[in-house]
Amino acid sequence: MIGLYCPDVPPIPGGVSDHTLILARSLSAFGAPPVVLALRGNPALFAPMTCVTGLKPTDIADAARAHGVSTVVIQYVPFLFARRGVSPALVLGIRRMARAGVGLAVIIHEPFVPFTRLPWLVTGFPQRWQFGYLMRRASHVYTPLPEFADIARRYTGSGTTVAVAPVGATLPVSPVSREEARQSLGLDNGTVAIGIFSPAASGFAHDWIAAAVARLAPRTEVVWVRFGFGSDRALPGYPSGANVRTVGETDPATVGKVMRALDLAAAPYVDGLTMRRTGAMLALAHGVPTVSSTGHLFDPQLRQIADCEATPEAFAERLERLAGDAVERRELALRSQGYCDLASVEVLAARLRTDLMPEATP
Repeated sequence: MIGLYCPDVPPIPGGVSDHTLILARSLSAFGAPPVVLALRGNPALFAPMTCVTGLKPTDIADAARAHGVSTVVIQYVPFLFARRGVSPALVLGIRRMARAGVGLAVIIHEPFVPFTRLPWLVTGFPQRWQFGYLMRRASHVYTPLPEFADIARRYTGSGTTVAVAPVGATLPVSPVSREEARQSLGLDNGTVAIGIFSPAASGFAHDWIAAAVARLAPRTEVVWVRFGFGSDRALPGYPSGANVRTVGETDPATVGKVMRALDLAAAPYVDGLTMRRTGAMLALAHGVPTVSSTGHLFDPQLRQIADCEATPEAFAERLERLAGDAVERRELALRSQGYCDLASVEVLAARLRTDLMPEATP
């Protein structure tokens, strides 16, 4: 049986917290319901799956053995385990798992901090040692970024499998119809709704949005829809006025409903589109034509399902063309359907089931 460990699970907010819930549900749908282990959260949200909370990393081994777990998959971001990203308790917990005969797999959302800030010059070295300790003891390592996979391979042993695997959207797809969703936002048939989701997310390219807003200013049919984390903040160059709908930070059902209403999603990131960008993945999961960016972490295979531009000017121009061409929007929407086979959480769940429960795989 597979175990999933994340310090925080819903309703504790956080992208990795949300991902743990949706991954657990996906594994269950594949006939491999996991045992979810956590420090904080509400076990009832995982029912009928087993979820045990109140567990520090040092408690993982005992909890895994008590529930018949053979391998624990740890959701890894260093700051999930300690304020500075360095956790002796995590290292001790991994050591206890090895002694108890409990296998280890790791999903890397972030390996360690770069040496770009003074505090990180201090914490960066122990974070790298901690990361290496996990990598050398894991049988399987998964990450949504090819560059992170390359980093992991430098730390792992010869017997470790390292794979690029998606995170997928961390919120559910809305069952609401497009017509109902658009009516709730006051969008008529002639309106082209362009969504900006969670602009306060780390790495969101604000100047790209500003360039698009300036270029599309003469287009009276365009309505900008701002929703999610930081969407109600005053940001330079962002749209304002009568052609804007601001929903703000809200519940998952409303987020999905707003996604369903969109004609386009504007999702540029300073490091480029990757499979860890769950906001863009949620747009693609809803079949929304998505325009994003390239960058130093950009995953080229995502060109199959989204338009990714190299400059703010090209990004703005692409949005303008799509806003004025319904046929091109439909073609891009059709491409977005490739999300399910390329970048969805179901792809990750299927890989975990195959790798960690080979006896259950037909």
